[in-house]
Amino acid sequence: MLRKMTLCRVPPRRTLAVLTTNNKVVVKLQMYSLKPHAETLQALRRLMPQKELRKSAPKLSATGEGLQGSTPALLQVLKTLGDSELSTKLPEVYLEYGQILAMQSQAPIGNLLELFQSMCAQISTSERPFDLHILDDGQVSHCEFFWKKDPTRVPSPELSELLLSYGYTIGSNLLQGLTDQLSVFLPYNAPEHAEEYAKYAPMKVTFGAPYFAVRLPSQFLTQALVIRPSNFQPQGVLRPAHIIAQKASNLLRADLANPPSLNELSETLGLTERTCKRRLQEAGTHYQQLLADMRLVQASFWLSRRMYNVSQVAELLGYSSVANFSKAYKKWSGFSPTHAKQGLPIPDNRPNPV
Repeated sequence: MLRKMTLCRVPPRRTLAVLTTNNKVVVKLQMYSLKPHAETLQALRRLMPQKELRKSAPKLSATGEGLQGSTPALLQVLKTLGDSELSTKLPEVYLEYGQILAMQSQAPIGNLLELFQSMCAQISTSERPFDLHILDDGQVSHCEFFWKKDPTRVPSPELSELLLSYGYTIGSNLLQGLTDQLSVFLPYNAPEHAEEYAKYAPMKVTFGAPYFAVRLPSQFLTQALVIRPSNFQPQGVLRPAHIIAQKASNLLRADLANPPSLNELSETLGLTERTCKRRLQEAGTHYQQLLADMRLVQASFWLSRRMYNVSQVAELLGYSSVANFSKAYKKWSGFSPTHAKQGLPIPDNRPNPV
């Protein structure tokens, strides 16, 4: 929950309310348990596309033998990954780990504030509190993550990447349609693998900031934003197809007006076009369906909040005409785009677009 603490003057323009979370609400067994991380590292090894990478992936004992029992499990995993050969062979390993950890998690998240709080809870203890500080002027919420006992100490690049990927993936259903409204600020210079970020968190990222923070319109911080749950999330064992579908949807969402072709998408994912098609099919989707879903979810978000009119939405999403967009939207939702402006609910039994 948000709690008003003090007023902080930010010259010369405005006064912002300083808000902070209550980090006492922490499930300690969840924080210190190494079992889910041992399983995630096992999944990381299993899902590595190359044998050399699989061999380099570290293992972790669920009993935590040789590790510090007073340190949150996630911080211990960071050290385990950093000490492994995989961190040098796969620079985006922290992004990869965060995505897999989130896809294996069943944690219910109701809104973005709960999402940000859950990110803090992963590594916060009474001795080492990791806090969420929110500056809100009624229009924009600036949500900043920092170590409470030393506010000048920003998260490391490795921790920032892991939290970014974890947060986006576990909150992907909340972030549908909202990615163009979010700005992420990271406290390090752009790494050589910066182009990989779109696979894990397709948002506007600013590197070299003095903090790790997310900015978004205030109205969306505590709203329930789910439009349509994705249909390729694993219900049991996480498989390569689930990872491919998640990354493919992220890459498409990054540029819905000019999306990569299936061939370009396959190359970016390091797959042949045939293998990419097969993986998407195994996940219960295909390229055209995935693209249509991403576009129409975005359209529903914009229209229901009256951010753009129908013709603007059609143009922004790359449709050749308003008529084509209207036809696709009605097939997807069951009603016309003009009715979406009235905030009508989307029926659960609507057909998938093709």
